[in-house]
Amino acid sequence: MGKRIILITAIVLGLSCNVWGGAWLQPKGYLFLSIISYYYKTDTYFDSHGNEKDREGTFTKFEVNPYLEYGFTEEDTIILNIFYDWLKDDRGYSSVKSEGFSDLEIGWRRLLWTDGSRVVSSQLNVIVPLGYSIEDSPRLGYGRYGIEGFLQYGTSFILFERRGFLDLALGPRIYIGYPSDQIRAKFSAGYDLFRILQLIGGAELHWGIGNGSAKWIGQNITLTPEYKLLKLSLSGCFRLT
Repeated sequence: MGKRIILITAIVLGLSCNVWGGAWLQPKGYLFLSIISYYYKTDTYFDSHGNEKDREGTFTKFEVNPYLEYGFTEEDTIILNIFYDWLKDDRGYSSVKSEGFSDLEIGWRRLLWTDGSRVVSSQLNVIVPLGYSIEDSPRLGYGRYGIEGFLQYGTSFILFERRGFLDLALGPRIYIGYPSDQIRAKFSAGYDLFRILQLIGGAELHWGIGNGSAKWIGQNITLTPEYKLLKLSLSGCFRLT
């Protein structure tokens, strides 16, 4: 049986526990900042048929992810998403490492409609590779510029005198060259179990549409032209103030 370890820690400044409520906008002049650290370790991988296979070695990733939102106007929020990675692929007989910035994401979120508790917004992101080489091993990214757009819906509610939220997003991601363009869908929901604890569940789907050009870029499944990925998450947010 394969071994996988995932550890995520976060520092959040400027917002409540509704960190993942992507449809909402920041008030004009307000800044939101989160710093997430992510540790992942595995000795298995999934092949093109979804079968788990032995990697004959261990892949390790540590990532620091600063994320910023700024309310430019009451209807426009500017977004900056930064990733810095440390990667190691140890196959026993050989070990390779790489380190550096992955793809930068610059976004613009626009309010389309709201009634106070519900909101519909659109978001446009530009993906910018930050100087790494696709010849690096392990590779830090695709090395290709891209653009993605989302239509997003969010709602907040009160159930049994406790607050919760629901957030949905759907849209395409298009790359220049390889890999395959993708349809991406996101879902997250949160509910206050207690005054200081909110439970948050989420799902994210990346679905390659099969138009990617073939290019040898390594064995990491997320770097092949036609990958499909479903991520599920469950977390708790503790309010300190």
